[in-house]
Amino acid sequence: MPNTIRTLEKIQKIDLEILAIEAEERGRKQEIDRTSVEIAAHEDGARKLMVEVEELSSFLKNVEDKIRQNLEQIDKDEKRITSIKNTKELNAVTKEINAANKSKRQNEQEKANYTARSEEKRSALGSLEAAIEGKRAYFEELVAELESRRPVWKQAVDEKTRLRENIKAGLRPDIFKRYENIRAKRAGVGLALIKNETCQGCYINIPPQVYIELRKGTEEIYSCPHCHRILYVESQDQPETV
Repeated sequence: MPNTIRTLEKIQKIDLEILAIEAEERGRKQEIDRTSVEIAAHEDGARKLMVEVEELSSFLKNVEDKIRQNLEQIDKDEKRITSIKNTKELNAVTKEINAANKSKRQNEQEKANYTARSEEKRSALGSLEAAIEGKRAYFEELVAELESRRPVWKQAVDEKTRLRENIKAGLRPDIFKRYENIRAKRAGVGLALIKNETCQGCYINIPPQVYIELRKGTEEIYSCPHCHRILYVESQDQPETV
C-alpha cells in the first residue's frame, strides 16, 4: 500500500476517533437539553393542574354552601309545619321542602362530580410532581457526568490532535488540503475503502481500471467519481473479505 494512502488512513482513523468523542459530548449535551425541556413541560403541566385543582376546590366550596343552605331551609320549613293551621299553608310549606330537597340532591350530585374530578386532578398532579422530581435528579446526574467527562474528552482530543499533526508532516500539503476539503463536505470522512470493486462510502461501482491500479500500489490518488472521497484498497497482507 502506498505510503501516502497509508498516512491518510492513519489520519482518518484519528479524525474519526475525534469525531466520536465530539459526538459523545454533543450527545450528552443534547440529552441534558432534552431533559431540561421535558422538565419545563412537566412544570407547565403541573401549574395548569394546580389551577384546575384550585378552581374545583372553589366550586366544591360553593356547592357545599348551597347544600348547607338547602339543609337550613329544610330544617326551617319542617319546624314551621308544627305551627301550620290550614291546608293551604301546609301545601305551600311542603312544596318548599320538596323544592329544597330536590335542590339538595342536585347539589350533592354536583358535589360528587366535583369531588371525583378533583381527586383525578390531584392524582395526576401527584404523578406529575413525582415525574418532575425524577427528571430533575436525572438532569443533575447528566450535568455532573458531563462535567466529570469533559477533562477526559479534552485530554483525549488533545493527544490525538498532536499525533495527527506529527503524522501529517509526512504528507504533501496539497494532498492533505485535498483530503481536508473532501472531509469537510462528506461528514468528516475523506477516504473510502474499495471492496468488491465498490466504493464503501457511497456504494457505487468504480471503474475497473481504477481498482486495478490501486491494487497494484500506485502512488496516484484516485477519487470516487460519485462521492469524490479518496479511494484505497486493503493492503496485500490484508486481503479483501467478502
